[in-house]
Amino acid sequence: MSFTFTYKAPWLLAEFETPQRMLSWSITHPGFCVNDRVAWLEVRNDDLNPNIDARDYMIDKLKKDRLNGALGLMTSRHIQHHHFAESAKGFVKAQCLSTLGLSNGSHVGFPENEPTHQKFGTINSLCALNVPLSDGALIEASSVATQARTAALMDFYHTHMPQVPVITGTGTDCIVISCPNSASHTMFAGLHTNAGKAIGEAVYAVTLEAVIVWHKTVQRLRN
Repeated sequence: MSFTFTYKAPWLLAEFETPQRMLSWSITHPGFCVNDRVAWLEVRNDDLNPNIDARDYMIDKLKKDRLNGALGLMTSRHIQHHHFAESAKGFVKAQCLSTLGLSNGSHVGFPENEPTHQKFGTINSLCALNVPLSDGALIEASSVATQARTAALMDFYHTHMPQVPVITGTGTDCIVISCPNSASHTMFAGLHTNAGKAIGEAVYAVTLEAVIVWHKTVQRLRN
């Protein structure tokens, strides 16, 4: 199950030893797929003007750099700012690799308060489990990962920046859940299962670390 990851601008690349079942809303592989690579592409706002199709742009970049077929994610965060965490619960292990930018952060449920964004950040997370999951469990795992990401963001703002509006995510986030491609499936991955606990702990830890570093980076740029 374990993946290795490397980064060399403009790419952060996670690679598995064998193809994994994945569920995501990736720009290149939305929904269920089988893949052995997840590639983050660092982009600038100028790279994606209104006349450019983001999906075509991503696919062209993957082909150009011999990553054709990889599940693609885009981020305006400098990819050297990536974060990794893992958690084990019983025989279940979860690993999470994430990049985070909040320049277009918003609070879910309040579209009337959404600001006009001049820059676009995103939170892109890969969460890999060492046990095979059913389709339903993959969906449930994606829900748990989303909860953990949002809880970490809310806890950070309530604790460290209570004077500013809470951010629950961005308009361009993506979560990828992966597991071994096996016929034997774990049926559930809710909060009370080892799978859900491991996912939740890993995603929460990696998101909390990432948001702390992002705010420190933004503050340094302002000073």
